[in-house]
Amino acid sequence: MKTLLLVGTGLVGGAMMFQLPATPPMKMGLWESTMSTKMSGVDLPPGMTLPNTTIKTRYCMTPENYAKNLGAGQRQKDCTRTNEAWTGNRYSFDMACKTGNTTGHFDMTLDSKESGHAVMHMNMNPGSGRTMQMDMTIDSHFVSSDCGSVSPDKPEMIR
Repeated sequence: MKTLLLVGTGLVGGAMMFQLPATPPMKMGLWESTMSTKMSGVDLPPGMTLPNTTIKTRYCMTPENYAKNLGAGQRQKDCTRTNEAWTGNRYSFDMACKTGNTTGHFDMTLDSKESGHAVMHMNMNPGSGRTMQMDMTIDSHFVSSDCGSVSPDKPEMIR
């Protein structure tokens, strides 16, 4: 998962353009993120629970992929963003996607040039009459100005 990360895992839809800060508000180089996901509303057999999932990734942040990941280049064609704002150290938006009848909200805060966190909540209604929810938290921190073997185009999962 790429940047929603700084999203993700990046993210989601939109036809609307907005102004990114000209100078990235975080250090460029190797970053590490821990993304925890919890789902609810999924029909499971009695006695079964859906496990929470935690994934760690390392990715190489460059000025080019900063603009690409947070800008229009990563957006899905059937999704739109509204209430999109970048103010100081915070980036947020609401989203709606036709696929899966999905709505949600994303909110990212850069605590400093070397750390940040994000939350995302999504509601999905795949047409079966039931609604599923997904809540995601992401904690990211700067590791090094040298990305080593991690390519800007290919984040690495770590254990």
